[in-house]
Amino acid sequence: MPARLGALDFLQQAVRCNTISSTGNEIVLARMIKARLDDLGIDCEIFRENEHQANLVATLRGQGPAKKPGPRLVLSGHLDTVPIGDATWTHDPFSAAIDDGRIYGRGTADMKGGLFALLFAFMKHKDLAPDLWNGELIFAATFGEEVGALGASAMVNKTQIPRFDAMIVAEPTDNRLVIAHKGVTWLRVTSFGKTAHGSMPGCGTNAVDKLHLFYERLQSLDLGPTTTPLLSEPTFAVTTFNGGGAPNVIPDHCQMTIDIRTVPGQDQQGVVAQVEAIAAALVKEDPEARFQVECTLNLPGLLTDEEAPIVRISQQVLAKISPGAEVVRGAQYFTDASAFGAHGDDIIILGPGAPEQAHQTDEHLVVDDFFNAIDIYGEIIAQYFSQN
Repeated sequence: MPARLGALDFLQQAVRCNTISSTGNEIVLARMIKARLDDLGIDCEIFRENEHQANLVATLRGQGPAKKPGPRLVLSGHLDTVPIGDATWTHDPFSAAIDDGRIYGRGTADMKGGLFALLFAFMKHKDLAPDLWNGELIFAATFGEEVGALGASAMVNKTQIPRFDAMIVAEPTDNRLVIAHKGVTWLRVTSFGKTAHGSMPGCGTNAVDKLHLFYERLQSLDLGPTTTPLLSEPTFAVTTFNGGGAPNVIPDHCQMTIDIRTVPGQDQQGVVAQVEAIAAALVKEDPEARFQVECTLNLPGLLTDEEAPIVRISQQVLAKISPGAEVVRGAQYFTDASAFGAHGDDIIILGPGAPEQAHQTDEHLVVDDFFNAIDIYGEIIAQYFSQN
């Protein structure tokens, strides 16, 4: 019980740390984690990205006898959270208040609960004599996941972690096993016109009108079917639309963003090409129309083989600890796994917290689910290294 209370206390400290993407201070939380790991003598390094953001990587190495190098398992979660929003919270979003068996605050479910459950399972594994296991166990905390997996991409591009055999990403799944999720393509479409006085619209070219025509044509975009029964069909949504600067001026600039959710194996460049073709067709029809299509984020989906060792072992553990949770599932969102996928082999998504709590007012996490996640991770780690 004292160990569990210590884990909960550290989680509360983490929730009280404002790590809102782009405006918070993620590096402060990274330093808090490093201080704890330093106290235990665990090899740990912070990779500073800027004044407020950083990745953290810590490593445990087994030294057991083996004819070949042991496997490398990565435990990953992100440091940042989304903003708190404008609605009034019942509990202060940075209070980490505990009420009726739940801890409240921004990031409790998404995903400081999962990140710190991984951390405590990681630290617990240090207690196992290194000569009893072989391989590497890596704890990797990333910045900027909520704004496009920035930290995970940096971690891969700058080789802050080595290639891995398996990875657990602790996004909130109610401690249920997820082996597939969607990818994402974000497009920024800009239309250009010609300014004029609002009383003489014929003297200008209205960029809002042109982009509205583009929006209407976009509705015919065909993204095709899903590639796995674990996921729904690909989707797209226009999420911003902005143009004009004054009520009496014909706007010469208008911009919108499109959020496209793809499925594993989908030709995402082909999707971008379809959108570009819509722009080209409109320009051909109307010489006054001019568009620019920019891809601001392009990350693939995830689909891990059900026979992969990390999947099989996780199912065995979950069937024992939480019967029913071992059934494989898919998720409609994307995670850091999209950025990590090309840098390693098998990835699962598994973490405490209800997925619907992510980004919500009064976000909270059931404390017992946090404790259970520590036990689940610990057992998966132990079995993974014992079976390899």
